[in-house]
Amino acid sequence: MSGAADLWVSSAPLRISLAGGGTDLPAYAHRFGGTVLGASVDLRVTVFGRRARAATAIRACLDSCGSADSVDGLANPYAREALRRHWDGSPVDLFSTGDVPGGSGMGSSAAFCVALVAGLSGKERSPHDLAMAASGIEMDGLGRPVGRQDHFLSALGGFRQLHFATDGQVTVEDVPVADDVVRRLDEELVLHFTGTSRDAGAVLGDQARAAGSGERGTEARLHEIKELTGPLREALTRGDTTEVGRILGRHWELKRGLGARVSLPGVDRAYRDALAAGATGGKLLGAGGGGFLLLHVPAAAREGVRAAMAAHGMPEQPFRFDPAGARLSRL
Repeated sequence: MSGAADLWVSSAPLRISLAGGGTDLPAYAHRFGGTVLGASVDLRVTVFGRRARAATAIRACLDSCGSADSVDGLANPYAREALRRHWDGSPVDLFSTGDVPGGSGMGSSAAFCVALVAGLSGKERSPHDLAMAASGIEMDGLGRPVGRQDHFLSALGGFRQLHFATDGQVTVEDVPVADDVVRRLDEELVLHFTGTSRDAGAVLGDQARAAGSGERGTEARLHEIKELTGPLREALTRGDTTEVGRILGRHWELKRGLGARVSLPGVDRAYRDALAAGATGGKLLGAGGGGFLLLHVPAAAREGVRAAMAAHGMPEQPFRFDPAGARLSRL
């Protein structure tokens, strides 16, 4: 933090992946190229950093509170790797908070990495550079079998279509969604927490191994998941929110076949009941295996779907789409 202010506050948004999720994984993207369409929301991860005056090098309240004389003493692996790469060694206090539980499929680990790198860097970074640095923590530093979609959506914000080339390059397209369509999506897309969190790396590891080994069933499903980004973009730009729900449902049908740990029996039952109550489609966010279930629910079916999900013990999580990406303030 040399040359930086004594206190900084950085935050980065969580994201909703609408179509193409999984095709950003290197095991697939490096062979076929991947495409993901997603958007940032008003749920965020915030990191506070302060130049410390204590003798201990690092004091941190992240997953838990503690002090350490070196990065190796930190319990949080993302913070350890971020500090190894972006910390200048001067004593620092760190604290973080998030709007949803970790491991819930909304890219919280990526948002944490984006926010922490932004604060530690001591200089302004472009969103693209910030996303690459944050994804490098997970993919290169920690060796997690993840892609870069979460980091780019968190760093940039907005509705974006991301293209992952076979050579590792990432290009970004802005997706024009009219304000009135965004307002309808805010009303008709709902999140319900399944009550289960999971390590995305464990779920994605199965998928990455299958894609990397050339397993044809997995490849075929990922090819179709990637192709859904085109129809979804068209539905968003023309304001056909019912079609958005249908595409989400097709995405989930394909995704469930990517591995035994992608869904859970309780989630399958709740999803069937939501459809019976009037939802047009939906899917588990992120890798699957728990976390948040995203549903498209027309206004007339809202109360019926809410009651059905409550019967399964899955409360609604309010959210809205928000175009803001990573933010940093130095005080």
